[in-house]
Amino acid sequence: MATIDFNTVPSGVTLNEERAQYLSDRAAETATAFSRKIEKLQATVREARDNYSREADDLIASASPEDRATARAFAKKNAANKAANLRRQLIASSEPERAAMLKGLKGYADEAAAIAAVYTSPASMLGRVGLGDPKRTQYQLQLEGAGPVELETAARTAIMTGDLVLGAAIATVIDRRPKDRRPFAVQAFAERLLGEVWKRIHTKLEGVQLAYKSAVAADREFVRGKADGITNLSLALSRQAIEEAAGDEGDEA
Repeated sequence: MATIDFNTVPSGVTLNEERAQYLSDRAAETATAFSRKIEKLQATVREARDNYSREADDLIASASPEDRATARAFAKKNAANKAANLRRQLIASSEPERAAMLKGLKGYADEAAAIAAVYTSPASMLGRVGLGDPKRTQYQLQLEGAGPVELETAARTAIMTGDLVLGAAIATVIDRRPKDRRPFAVQAFAERLLGEVWKRIHTKLEGVQLAYKSAVAADREFVRGKADGITNLSLALSRQAIEEAAGDEGDEA
């Protein structure tokens, strides 16, 4: 039997699509602000490096031919030191703001992961519908001894009428039976009832988590001074995560 550490399960988490949308929106806002912050810092470093490089070129050009080699070595080293010092200053001065943004994104990502752990599939999502509702209890009692034909008819009714409480009762009744006595697969039934909703929520939750991971990668690359294709890729992934988390409103409509 798999061991679950319930101490790692957060409390006070709302399990519905509205909460997933809220996390998506907040993660999108924070990740966008973080991306802009990193881009601004990188731009400052690039601009300063260009300025220091021009200053070095001017110094080299002003030196006499016999002193030019010495001037070049001194000017290039001085420019590199000034650029490195500026980067260290920017890293230190921006650390509190960057850490706060990352902390916020981590909070959204942790909650999104907790919700995703409950909504692992359309079937698990359907299983939560109507918990504690007397109507679901009555449905389950009525269907407990139902045969394959009766259960199939009830399933068709649930799908045609959109009765999710009935659907949840049917899924519970079938799931409690041995596999060789199940008239149809619960997963296929749940997919038909809640597949699109589950996919929509799952995409948002995955997007929130990816936004945090991408932001962490971008932050590490900025601190290490590797503003190259890897950083650009991480920022692109972050933007993609924001789009996924926000969802395509046009498609949903």
